[in-house]
Amino acid sequence: MHSNSKRVFGRASAQHLGLAGIVAMTMGLAACGGGSDGVSGVANPAIIPPAIPPKTCNNIAGNLDVLQTALTGQLRPAVQSLPTVGVPAAAATTALSQTLDTVDAISNALTTLARTQNPQQFSAQLTGAGDSLLCSGATLSDALSQLASSQSVPIPGLSVVQQTLATASQRVADGLVGTAPGGDLTLLTNQLVALAAQLKALSGNLPTQVNQPYLREVLALNATAFDSLALILNDLGTLNGAKLSNDVTALLLSGATSLPVSLATQFGVPTSALSPVTTQFTAAAQAVSAGVGAVAAPTLQAVSAVLGAANGTALGTAALPFADLIDGSLTSTGSTASVGRVTQVAQQLTGVTGGLTLVTALLQSFGGVLPPLGR
Repeated sequence: MHSNSKRVFGRASAQHLGLAGIVAMTMGLAACGGGSDGVSGVANPAIIPPAIPPKTCNNIAGNLDVLQTALTGQLRPAVQSLPTVGVPAAAATTALSQTLDTVDAISNALTTLARTQNPQQFSAQLTGAGDSLLCSGATLSDALSQLASSQSVPIPGLSVVQQTLATASQRVADGLVGTAPGGDLTLLTNQLVALAAQLKALSGNLPTQVNQPYLREVLALNATAFDSLALILNDLGTLNGAKLSNDVTALLLSGATSLPVSLATQFGVPTSALSPVTTQFTAAAQAVSAGVGAVAAPTLQAVSAVLGAANGTALGTAALPFADLIDGSLTSTGSTASVGRVTQVAQQLTGVTGGLTLVTALLQSFGGVLPPLGR
């Protein structure tokens, strides 16, 4: 198990200033020369994600631990020595590893729900997914700020990515649940999709001075991770376990495809540092496919049956309250509305409101025998 560093922001100040006022000068930005876009007097203003609760960015134990160790323990130090772009490229590598912790948190939460039939424990484990999102967003923002500070010419699309990072981070930190059931999770996933598209465009339009192959690829891979995470959260919210397993596997296989050992020389990193990463992306895809694939579909099918019965409606509408359970669980400091909605859904799943109980539905889905407790 490894630990990642944590950035802690001043919560109260950002709550009063709002997003429009969260324009930060990161180390070295003041020294930038060249043109300005009218913000902060520099070519590449950096907007950090807004205030987030003081949570840790420690690794979440799971199937992706070995892969994350290869990313941060072997590839990151090698990347750090790349000329000009080493620091931001290394930070972007760390951000990718932190995003993968979100997958481990979701996988662990599902396994816990299947084994314990306890929605409160499921909800508690999902806070790790929110923490990981906040951590990866802050680290990626740092990477872009470091990249910006090294350039005297504008980097197209950088400030747009920073702003979307800030908006998505604020939504995760707040854990808002709106008046329409399920609405806020869709808003978050839409923001992640937009962030992925913007980051992908930035990676393909870097100025000549920093247009280095590894930096391009790791930024694009971070974009893929956000896009995949939007799909995975949507799969969870819509109770589609089979698609969730497929989307997690696709994310991991994209890592192996994006960082092939054959391109080590072009990337400017030693083969010995890249090879374990490529290998572990593939190994993790196989492990997750076997583990999450066996648990996600029947567990979410059981949840759908219980919530459908509790609400006296068709099973399709069961996804609406469950999406609120997810959205409100991404943070441990949710709003009053969030806490209320999460409590309501938890009561439905535990049978307090009557109807089919979760344990009964899970036993039916697993053929009468619950799966062994996972990692």
